[in-house]
Amino acid sequence: MQDNETDFNVDDIVSQLQNSSIINRPQRAPEEEISEEISKENLEEFIIKKSALLINKALHAINNVEDYISSAPDAKDVSALAELLNAASGSIDALNKVYTSIEKNKTSKEIKTMDIQSKERMNTQDNMTTLLSRQEVLEALAKRDDVIDLEDRP
Repeated sequence: MQDNETDFNVDDIVSQLQNSSIINRPQRAPEEEISEEISKENLEEFIIKKSALLINKALHAINNVEDYISSAPDAKDVSALAELLNAASGSIDALNKVYTSIEKNKTSKEIKTMDIQSKERMNTQDNMTTLLSRQEVLEALAKRDDVIDLEDRP
């Protein structure tokens, strides 16, 4: 009787271990198709969207692997964590370069616009002085209130 009970306990433990090795994957929300069309018009949006998705997944994976490694460190697992950290930092760097490029383009455009406006103002002022005729200059001088007396010189 003892053997049957032992066999039953062993079978129970084995079945529990077999069930625990089954990976229970949570249901995911349907994501956009992976084969999304990429064109010049939507390239920036695609890069930003996919980089953000990659960064979020990498950070989530890092948290999971880090918890696993802290319980039982193994050289292979530590190497995997290092690769995940490298991939996440590379993705963040790529996204940062895109952002920097966008901001640099905006700033360059604003500076160019300001430069053009400044040159237009300078040209307008230069043209105004040359557009006055001799008659207009004499009339402007005659209207001035401050009179300069000149003494006759020999």
